[in-house]
Amino acid sequence: MTIRGAVERDIPSIIDLLKLSLGEGLMPKSEAFWRWKHLDNPFGKSDVLLAFERDQLVGVRAFMRWEWKLQSRIYRAGRAVDTVTHPVFQGKGIFRDLTLKMVDQCKAQSLDFIFNTPNKKSMPGYLKMGWRRHGKMKLFLTPRLFPVKKSTDFDERFCVQGKVIPFNTAFESSHSGSLVTSVSSKMINWRYAANPNIPYYAFYDNLNHPTFLTIFRLKLHSWGTEMRICDTFSDSNLDEVAYRKQLREVTTKSGARLVTAAHQLPLLSVGAAVGPEITVLPLSTGNNVLSFDLWRPSVGDLEVF
Repeated sequence: MTIRGAVERDIPSIIDLLKLSLGEGLMPKSEAFWRWKHLDNPFGKSDVLLAFERDQLVGVRAFMRWEWKLQSRIYRAGRAVDTVTHPVFQGKGIFRDLTLKMVDQCKAQSLDFIFNTPNKKSMPGYLKMGWRRHGKMKLFLTPRLFPVKKSTDFDERFCVQGKVIPFNTAFESSHSGSLVTSVSSKMINWRYAANPNIPYYAFYDNLNHPTFLTIFRLKLHSWGTEMRICDTFSDSNLDEVAYRKQLREVTTKSGARLVTAAHQLPLLSVGAAVGPEITVLPLSTGNNVLSFDLWRPSVGDLEVF
């Protein structure tokens, strides 16, 4: 078996292997989605390693680049995503070989840590390679007891796919006392407006200079619709009354039976550790920030996309 870094001409073969091993599932695989996720990311191109048996692609291991910020300090991280082994070659240590080689590469690039949200099947493998369980994200849940149908103009009014999300530069210093994603207009528009697979929605108070911005998605379940708040920002001029009014209006018009968020909303909510389970592999010293006392990832930071 040989291992090498991926190049652009490998993308069609990578997509074929992803489809073969994982199927389409809830997240369709395509070259457009791969390019958006791994090449267009404003934090940098993903590190991608490929395993070959002779000329056959048998394994893919990708780490997305991500940046977290605490006041003026930037923490450079990798997010372990898109791992796949050809079904015929599973059980031969390809996952481990690719992952350990990728970790060495991340250390050489002076990344601070690697994080991900593994499923139950892959969790034991990560723990054996030194990852640490970080715990489950706390979510705040707001049931809507008497939901109405989604308004007919909802998508037209609130969907941001293919549009430009207005951003206030003051949002970049929001939550400055916590470790949060290093946000910018470019990052927010890449993450949500440019996503080719998932339609996201947003509401704000002013197109030219918003004092608040909330980004969310609507996720369908067998029991109804969840309004999942992915990110929310505000500046010092926030009109809390206007924000609460718009939040209630949007939740009603969405037709959602449940509203979820990683922070307390001005709604009657219950907090519970029911979010994704996070694992972390520190790569440098001084990572005492990796505790939920200080680290404040949003739902949008950790959801699978």
